[in-house]
Amino acid sequence: MSRRWPVLAIFILSGAAGLIYEVVWARQLVLVFGNTTQAVSAILTGFFGGIAIGSVIGGRIADRARRPLRMYGLLELILVVIVLLTPVTFRLLHEVYRGAFNSLESEPTVLALIRFGLSLLALGPATILMGATLPTLTRHLSRDPSNLSSSFGRLYAANTLGAIIGTIAAGFILIELLGLTGTLLVGATCSAIAGIGALILDQRRPALPADAAEPAARSLTEPPPGATLAAASGPRPRVRLALIVAYVSGLTSLGYQVLWIRLLASGTGDSTYVFTTILAIFLVGLALGAVAFNVFRTRIRTINLLALGQVVIAALVLLGMITFIGRGGGSGFLALTTNFRTLITHFALPVTVVVLPATFVMGLTFPAASALITDPEGHVGSNTGLLLSANTLGAISGTFIVPFVVIPLVGSPVALGLIALINAGMGIALAFAGRIEERQFRSITGGLAVVMAAVLVVTLAAGSFFVDPNIARIRGIEGTLLGSAEDDIASVQAGSIRGQPQLWVTGTSMTALTVDVKLMPILPLILRPNSTTDLTVAFGMGSAWRGALNAGLKATAVELVPSVPQMFGAFYPDAPSFMANPNGSIIIADGRNHVELTDQHYDIIVVDPPPPIETAGVSVISSLEFYQAAQKRLNPGGVMMQWIPYGQTLDEFKDHVRTYSSVYPHVIVAFGPGGAGLFMLGSDQPISLDPAAIQAVLGRPGVVKDISSAADSPQHDLAGWAAEIPQLVWIQGDQVAKFAGSGPLVTDDHPLPEYFLLRHLFGAKSPQVNRTLLQSLTPAP
Repeated sequence: MSRRWPVLAIFILSGAAGLIYEVVWARQLVLVFGNTTQAVSAILTGFFGGIAIGSVIGGRIADRARRPLRMYGLLELILVVIVLLTPVTFRLLHEVYRGAFNSLESEPTVLALIRFGLSLLALGPATILMGATLPTLTRHLSRDPSNLSSSFGRLYAANTLGAIIGTIAAGFILIELLGLTGTLLVGATCSAIAGIGALILDQRRPALPADAAEPAARSLTEPPPGATLAAASGPRPRVRLALIVAYVSGLTSLGYQVLWIRLLASGTGDSTYVFTTILAIFLVGLALGAVAFNVFRTRIRTINLLALGQVVIAALVLLGMITFIGRGGGSGFLALTTNFRTLITHFALPVTVVVLPATFVMGLTFPAASALITDPEGHVGSNTGLLLSANTLGAISGTFIVPFVVIPLVGSPVALGLIALINAGMGIALAFAGRIEERQFRSITGGLAVVMAAVLVVTLAAGSFFVDPNIARIRGIEGTLLGSAEDDIASVQAGSIRGQPQLWVTGTSMTALTVDVKLMPILPLILRPNSTTDLTVAFGMGSAWRGALNAGLKATAVELVPSVPQMFGAFYPDAPSFMANPNGSIIIADGRNHVELTDQHYDIIVVDPPPPIETAGVSVISSLEFYQAAQKRLNPGGVMMQWIPYGQTLDEFKDHVRTYSSVYPHVIVAFGPGGAGLFMLGSDQPISLDPAAIQAVLGRPGVVKDISSAADSPQHDLAGWAAEIPQLVWIQGDQVAKFAGSGPLVTDDHPLPEYFLLRHLFGAKSPQVNRTLLQSLTPAP
């Protein structure tokens, strides 16, 4: 045992590094390919595909190696070099993708294939090496092939423990402190320590004897010396079953991960800490299950465990859906809040109840499959590689089938039930795959699996249990639901609460019919009355895009979530006429990606980031690099409007103003008359609210009527608005730099709005921004 612990410690470091790489690379490649589900799936396919290839190839090579621990150490050190080169690699791929984007933007299928190919090129070299590590270390620890299951279980548990550490460290600490590049360097350091440690340990251990490596060098279909022809003609016992179990395990576990993140994060505001919490609890369950397997491995029958485990997983998933998710989470569960302590208090405990028991059983069953591939011929590395590759291929299938096929067809809640049905079906198959002498167990477990499958079918057919949590919450507070849809990106609802129209995306209210939104295209137009083209990033209820068309502009909107524009008619009865307007167009794409890669130019760009300000991914449309890209898309003298909502500290607000004004030399910051936030207006040429321009723009047909139609509108005629608009200006010119001062910028590498935990818990206290506070801090002109 004492000899195993140093190796297990090394693999904990490797697991931590692997999750750090996944978190950072996913974030960096989203900036290249966009934040669409297709792009994210391409990234995950590149990641998992490389691991699958590496596990097969690495396993075969490990079986031929007399010093597999040395091989592992070299794999880790080569990985370090490749990791350090990934920022350069990603930049080169970005330029390749940029070259293909404009010519193929109208060919989404071809563009998707290019994303997949480039993802494999970007991640393949590193992930192939990562995939080879588990079979290699399993080969090292399993000098006796009969120990394969024990070694695999221990290494799986160690690697998952490392993954937990990497997830928590990257998500809660490292990215905030060091940025994405610094976090990647921490991961590379972990890999380097693991590699050097393995080489040092290898010097203290003898190589495998030549006769131990020789049987492993034979092909998997070549019979051992003295084997009969009959024995050589078929597959080894249980290997095929093990691979099926591993594939289904990968498919269902990734499916549950995708769906639980959607359903449990509903209504939380989609903070990055929500996603990190769910993933960490998911991995804790897997790790605890793997540890339990190692403890009880010799006391249980493998097939019995696998069959019963599938039934228990299905039952736990159904229980979590009925008791928590389908009921909207219960009192206070998943409540929208930007307070981290409140969020964890009302969120982490229910998520633990839903996720931890099921993932614990998952963690038991996958390592158990390794007991089915114990091979006296010594194919330890190859068999381990096949098992891992089957599991990884299942995970790849899950990243495709669940978001692209199942969710658009039936929605996330029903998809969860269908995956549980797969577990129940697998339980039935495994129960009857047991040996004849286990007839009593087969009858009991098979019967339970059949009953579980029947219960799932009945509850799915009833339609009242597998319900979107936001729909359950709307019904629970007697709100009105006007429309609901779910696509590969998110679940979307349109309705009203106490007569107030609401648009929910992933359970979070995105916007309202406020005067602030209606003014978003009008203020830039006043600054540049000769403008003819407008780009709106984030469609929302359609107010800003509709307002631009209403003001006579040729208006383009870019919206990430396909179902959002479908709700336009729920808020505006005249929506069909605007949708038919030849001057209007709606592009379903990632806004950041479009701004960076399109060859179109605009006179006005309006950006209304989804609330709250800490939403995961919001920094990609409020960073230095985004503002620079937007400036390049503006015609000379064009104006960009960036909406900044309240709900942040003064220091964080200054970061936004500082970042914006570092790109645009001429800036006006104006209060929203609705009291929800501020407009930042920037240009490369001087801007001012000229009274004549105000009168001219407000005098266009329908403009005053539209902005005055909001329930919170302070004015209702042209004269009132002509007097109101100049009063909205808070600071401009030199005042902007004086207010912002020196300090950090929001960048792609340091997404400050999304990673704030340490600042809020341990940093200097900064007051919450509101109009009264800002007016008291107005610098002198």
